[in-house]
Amino acid sequence: MKRFALLPILLFLLAAFAGGQAVVTFQLNLESLEQQQQFSSDEGIRVFVRGTFNDWQGTSHELSRNSEGSLYSGSFELAGQPGDTLFYKFVIEKEQGRFFWEGLPDPSNPDHGNRHLVLGAGPLLIPETVFHPGDYFSYPVIFEKKRLQADFKQFRSILEETHPALYDYMEKPALDSLFDHQYAAIQSDLDFNSFLILMTEVISQVGCGHTSLWIPNDYWLAAPSGLFPLKLVPSGDTYYVTGSYDSTSTVPVGSEIRYINDESFEKVVDRLKSLTSTDGKNQAFRRAKVAQNFSLKYAMAYGLSESFRILYEAPRGDGLVEAFIRGVGKKQLDLGNEVHKKLSMKELNEGKVALLTINSFAYYGEVPMFKSFVDSVFQVIHQKGIRKLILDLRGNGGGDPFCSSYLWGYLQHEAVPYFEDHYGRYDTLANPIPLPVNHFRGELYTLIDGLGFSTTGHFCGLLKYHRVGSFIGSETGATFTCTGNATYPALDQTGIMVGTARIMRYTAAVKGMDPLRGILPDYPVEPSRDDLIRGRDKVLEYALSLAGEDQP
Repeated sequence: MKRFALLPILLFLLAAFAGGQAVVTFQLNLESLEQQQQFSSDEGIRVFVRGTFNDWQGTSHELSRNSEGSLYSGSFELAGQPGDTLFYKFVIEKEQGRFFWEGLPDPSNPDHGNRHLVLGAGPLLIPETVFHPGDYFSYPVIFEKKRLQADFKQFRSILEETHPALYDYMEKPALDSLFDHQYAAIQSDLDFNSFLILMTEVISQVGCGHTSLWIPNDYWLAAPSGLFPLKLVPSGDTYYVTGSYDSTSTVPVGSEIRYINDESFEKVVDRLKSLTSTDGKNQAFRRAKVAQNFSLKYAMAYGLSESFRILYEAPRGDGLVEAFIRGVGKKQLDLGNEVHKKLSMKELNEGKVALLTINSFAYYGEVPMFKSFVDSVFQVIHQKGIRKLILDLRGNGGGDPFCSSYLWGYLQHEAVPYFEDHYGRYDTLANPIPLPVNHFRGELYTLIDGLGFSTTGHFCGLLKYHRVGSFIGSETGATFTCTGNATYPALDQTGIMVGTARIMRYTAAVKGMDPLRGILPDYPVEPSRDDLIRGRDKVLEYALSLAGEDQP
């Protein structure tokens, strides 16, 4: 095979070191990777070098391919003085936007195994080398038994040494036995999914919704487009199709899936629920999270698939319909699931009702802004004499107690504590929350669902305990007590992140409530199939009817 060496050698001979710059020529041979069928250069891959000289980013330092071989090379002027050490790695772009970094080309270097070069007094020609693929360079991703055993031990240590309430819902002997059983199941090398499931079957039994596993982004770079493409929403124990991440899908909104790849949908859902972390034994959260993250959870439990054979019941059809739907990529999924935080207030029915929508309390760095918004809302309500308030908390996954407690101040009947005890930086919330100037004294109707989590559980627990207004919708995914302050350390071998609560448990200032259940609605209301087809908000309509108002 001819070597593409003429251009680098000419540049090497002609280049000069001057003005604090040196010409450095890199050479990378990808023949061995092509022979392993990791990719084909004919598919249009691109090769870059990234390092301390370009802040480890960008595509300006691209290597060119020899038209007759697998050698890639490039010469670049790099800033530096003789004796300076520069660090770098090669990066391959297999498809547009999918960049694969080398793993550990220099394992002796504790700084991420980076390569290094030392500038001299003239141009530098780096000897030809090969690419060192990382663990997530190709699919399926396989890890050696000893590496998985090391990660599992680290996983167990993280939970046992960090979690503040590890044995609240499962006694230590039982959890120890489960840890031992899952570790013993690592009998050989395993693929990524199999190992992830072993740990998930442990962590989902802890009874803490803040404690779960997170898949590293590198995995999705390697994984093909094989995620389930349909969007779902629960109504009771039934899940309906609300759309698709694939614009070519012909499965109509309101359809009910009965089988996926010859397995009953009911059995699939039960499996995915068992792999979902929740506070206590809250099934409402599991039901809601399975719907919200169905595509990812299905992939975790059953793997990726180029296409899916489904049987579904159409909204107004007779019998089951068969369809073959193609899988989608993670990027399509992320774009289709993008949700923005929303703070809004609308006046309905000629100003008789205020609709306040807060789908998140997660304004940790923007607490003054949140408070200012709440102040303005209740100033308007007070000035206009609005006596009926609908508070829409559906989908609110929680956030900063400084935000939720501030809203609580406007709704409570009298000044009472938010938390039952003094918790670190939230110490003051164990004192009675002052009544603000424009304190609301009218009728409150709060809309809730299974995605209400964490701080939202504290807030709704207080509303329920002090009998402030009525709840409409479905059981929240949060109880009045939960952990928090989660950290996400990555396991050394696989990079899987162990999201685990730490420090303490936070409990709202209530008594006699069930810690195993979420906040139950006074008026259970869930959308029907027809509601979904018509785009009708049945829960809001019900709240308006309770307030003695018609649909806006």
